[in-house]
Amino acid sequence: MTEGAPVAPDAGVAEVLGRARVAIRPPSRPPTGIVAVPGSKSLTNRALLLAALADGRSRLTGALDAEDTQLMVAALRRCAVGVAASQDATVLDVDGVGGPLTALVRPDEPIEVGTSGTVSRFLGAVVAASPVTATLDGSPRMRERPMAQLFRALADQGATITSSRVDGFLPATIIGSRPAGGEVVLEAPASSQIVSALVLSALLATAPTRIVLTAGTPARPYVDMTLATVTAFGGDARWADEDVIEVAPGVPSSRSWAIEPDASAATYAWALAALHGGDVTVAGLESSSLQGDVAFPAVLARMGATVEHTGDGIRVVGTGRLRGVDVDLTAMPDPGLTLAALAVHADGPTRIRGVAVHRHHETDRIAAAATELRRLGAQVTEFDDGLAITPPDRPTPGVAIDTYRDHRMAMSFALLGDVVVNDPGCVAKTWPTYFAFLDRFGMVVDEPA
Repeated sequence: MTEGAPVAPDAGVAEVLGRARVAIRPPSRPPTGIVAVPGSKSLTNRALLLAALADGRSRLTGALDAEDTQLMVAALRRCAVGVAASQDATVLDVDGVGGPLTALVRPDEPIEVGTSGTVSRFLGAVVAASPVTATLDGSPRMRERPMAQLFRALADQGATITSSRVDGFLPATIIGSRPAGGEVVLEAPASSQIVSALVLSALLATAPTRIVLTAGTPARPYVDMTLATVTAFGGDARWADEDVIEVAPGVPSSRSWAIEPDASAATYAWALAALHGGDVTVAGLESSSLQGDVAFPAVLARMGATVEHTGDGIRVVGTGRLRGVDVDLTAMPDPGLTLAALAVHADGPTRIRGVAVHRHHETDRIAAAATELRRLGAQVTEFDDGLAITPPDRPTPGVAIDTYRDHRMAMSFALLGDVVVNDPGCVAKTWPTYFAFLDRFGMVVDEPA
């Protein structure tokens, strides 16, 4: 099987996304071939914002067309940034404003951020660094996600931020002002997105900014990604010391930029091969990628799979048997749910560490995963920063997996087969055609569940 570039859902997939639940069975044959996953959400949203601030027109190719990136495009258009999309929305032409934002379309209406942390935090930071006033609001879950550290730091730099319901959370009205620069101190940020947001706002400051992370940052590769993307757009942001970032103010340069395939999405393709004895290569990703999740195949190798870096992608060959592992995923927390699902079929227990940030995503992923793993028959101990999972002798068949409106819950547990996935449409957040990908291996049951 060779999968081409991702396309819009066909009628069958649209029907799956519209169902309340969908039944998934194990692959009818070992999953094999070269797989093309959608563009990186993280890189798409970073590049969109930098292109919006740049002087001139930028062209982004290989962009992700999914809920999170659609929210960013819509939000930028509300900020009077011109964004034109190709028919499949994988090519985006962005007319930058050449510095801070200066206008807002329909200023009396809140800018909708949905469940997107990158939109709420990154755009919120840029609004706070611009001479505009805007209200940001999102889903009920987004209203529960931590924003207080970011708001305090932005307020210290000159912005005025008022939460209308609970202090430090959305909805919030931001009255922007050019940041003062100087030293910004963060103690144990709740998310790497807070650090990245401050880097983006610092580009618009009136003086250089020094961001001091007194206890480091979770998911450091995502901060590295932000710094690399800023550099790609002509900016100057770098690690000056182990936990110190220095950012020079300056308008980004417009450019044409190719967005990498999404490494977080790739973990599902690699995991599918490892679990079901397949042979899958994800095209366009290598160890030199800007995304930390390209390191996940090394975890699969510890579990018994064979990993090869081909020069054109990363290949994972599975035997259909997995060993339990003890892994710290601090640097790449997103695959934590992927690993949790695989642990159900491993020989021996699995310990997942370093994913405390999972408490503050679309759902509390640690608690949600523990609940669904127990339904499958696993013994689970929940920790502040992860899970200990002892697999059952045989997973309970036909379990209905609640997804908590979280795309990664749906995609991870669907890998197992012999499950029913509730609310499959939540995958539209980052991979709308995910169930079409699974169906290439005969995993989606035709009749409605």
